[in-house]
Amino acid sequence: MGGTAAIEILVMTYNRSTLLPATLETLLAQTVPATSIRVVDNGSTDRTGEIVRSFAPRGVTYYRRDVNDLAACWRDLQRMPTAEWVMVFHDDDLLHPGYLGAVSAVIGAFPEATLIGSAMNAEASPDARDWAAVSPKRTTGLLPWREFARILYAGFRFPFCSAVYRTEVFRRTAGDTGTYGKMFDRPFLMEVARAGGAVLLKDAYVKYRVHPSQDSRDSTSGPFPSEALKLQRYYREALGENPWSRSGRTFLKRNYRNLSSDFERLCRHDPGGGSRETFFRDAMTIGAASPRSLRIGAVYGALTDLPRRLERSIRNGIRSNRGSAA
Repeated sequence: MGGTAAIEILVMTYNRSTLLPATLETLLAQTVPATSIRVVDNGSTDRTGEIVRSFAPRGVTYYRRDVNDLAACWRDLQRMPTAEWVMVFHDDDLLHPGYLGAVSAVIGAFPEATLIGSAMNAEASPDARDWAAVSPKRTTGLLPWREFARILYAGFRFPFCSAVYRTEVFRRTAGDTGTYGKMFDRPFLMEVARAGGAVLLKDAYVKYRVHPSQDSRDSTSGPFPSEALKLQRYYREALGENPWSRSGRTFLKRNYRNLSSDFERLCRHDPGGGSRETFFRDAMTIGAASPRSLRIGAVYGALTDLPRRLERSIRNGIRSNRGSAA
């Protein structure tokens, strides 16, 4: 590959045969090609096999599991890679054609890194041709795992599918689906980063496609309240609550807001799932929050929400005036 990093791509899929072709096209369109692209079918009952086999002449291979099982599928994925680096991409997202080239440049600049990723944009349109300008030079630099965790907790739009892992670390890092369910991705990323560090490309190299069959809309497979709270506990243990440290300040400022976001998302899945008061009480019981973090976070959230509300009010007023003038 002429000095570029050897990166293979595994595509995890389940019943996304209508979305999968566009995804594969973006993976095949990389200016620096992957060493291999393999679709790992986690027990699909639609036309996934037929669709993937149509890409066989272009080098895409197919592996099928007979039963849909996240934990077992993830174990299979961890056994598969043979190249030095591996990427596990989602079947419903789209990848910028320059991404693997940008990742190769990052690997060359930060050889000690064990994880590289990027930002994303949500995209309702299936058209992958209209990409915003990106630059491989716009990176965070090498982040220790705790700083990486802090950036994620602060709201960096990191898509799990953008992660490119050093294979030896990817293979040995536990994917704790039993504790976190399908939210296991965040602890997994941070544990991989713990082994050497993470580098994030600040520009959006992934389009997160918005569609009716997203995993985030499937309440039967979670996330469930206990999983969300255990993830918050992981962040609390990683970041701490020391107001004199950057990570501690981030946790104190964001804990209330992030728990509130979790509660609202869970309510969309299960409107009768319980009260906010119970959820926050459970958060303190399980160790995902403290009275101090909730008090500080509530005050900080209220103060920082005021400028946003004012901005939205002004923007809506401008739109209303433009509509009246028309």
